[in-house]
Amino acid sequence: MRTNKIAIILLALCFYTNLFADIAPNPIKAKSISPKDQTSIRMVSEKVIIDLYNDSSVVKCWFNMENLGEQEKLQIGFPDMNFHYYRQNNNVDAMNRFQVKENGKTVDFDISDPLKYNKDYWKRVKSYQIKEEWYLWESEFKQGESKTIEVEYSLPFGMLKRTNERFFIYLLSTGANWKGTIGKAEIIINLKDVEMDSLIFQQPNNCKITDNQLVWTFLDFEPTTNDDIRVHYNSNKILYKGEEPISPVFIVDENFDKEFDLKSINPNDIVRIEVIKNPEETNKYTNQNNGVVKIYTKDFVLKELERLIEAKSNEKIVLPDYDQLKKDYRLFINEDEVDFTKIIGIKKESVVKLEMIDLKEEQNRIMIGLKK
Repeated sequence: MRTNKIAIILLALCFYTNLFADIAPNPIKAKSISPKDQTSIRMVSEKVIIDLYNDSSVVKCWFNMENLGEQEKLQIGFPDMNFHYYRQNNNVDAMNRFQVKENGKTVDFDISDPLKYNKDYWKRVKSYQIKEEWYLWESEFKQGESKTIEVEYSLPFGMLKRTNERFFIYLLSTGANWKGTIGKAEIIINLKDVEMDSLIFQQPNNCKITDNQLVWTFLDFEPTTNDDIRVHYNSNKILYKGEEPISPVFIVDENFDKEFDLKSINPNDIVRIEVIKNPEETNKYTNQNNGVVKIYTKDFVLKELERLIEAKSNEKIVLPDYDQLKKDYRLFINEDEVDFTKIIGIKKESVVKLEMIDLKEEQNRIMIGLKK
């Protein structure tokens, strides 16, 4: 049996600064940490689902691991890096926001500092008062054994100095420490209260964007820093917009249209628009206090006029289109000249007279008499 002690980074980190204090991130590249000995454990696949919020993120990871060699004990590590001025995380709080399981069973882990002999690291500690800790747990793989390692944790947002630009980082490159290539990696970022148009950029370029979701897929690869996932977004664009307004009820040519889009109709075809706001009137059409919009088209008005003519006139009259009708005719109802849209809603039973009068020197007339 061979025993290897290895400190290997499994996944991501995110830098955080406080908006209300003069502090800024001071990045340390975790990739400088390398295993003391080689391992026979291969990462067969990796799936990461990140729920990204404006002020935080929740990360869930599934790693399918396989031992390609003899039985092996090793120490697996995940870095918890926070680069703050004058700010230290409470260990209890940190452990509450980090969980790890192997084959569905919760694994105990410790917080320790693997850099205590790193002179460069301590120079940074003295200069910037930063703190870097690791979550470490012991694991053992039998010969040929496969395991699923689940990791779940939460992070505050990362933010650039003196800007409202925020970011999230997931380091795929640290997976290069495992045996051979990674068979498949899928990284999914769900944008929760981060608006799509607030995205500044996302890397690498093989990102597919659909329905507020960013997806990267990698196959049979040995990750490098070029594969590290980085999303930058602008918190200035993330504003509370209030409750989603309720669309009014549209009635087009006396027909309800629940999914009506004003862009779907040519404005030149509209002859009349009525907006009803009075609750007593809107209650006739809807039980929601969202108003009613009635739209009438030229074709509808023309058909209404033809309906009355056919019902009340002995003459067979072929009317021109609506625009030409307005040029050729004037409409009178009970001796008063009115617009042709007044024809809407007149019942044929109420019409006692309908005449078409041709005049040579002026516009022709349509005379309608209604019961009083």
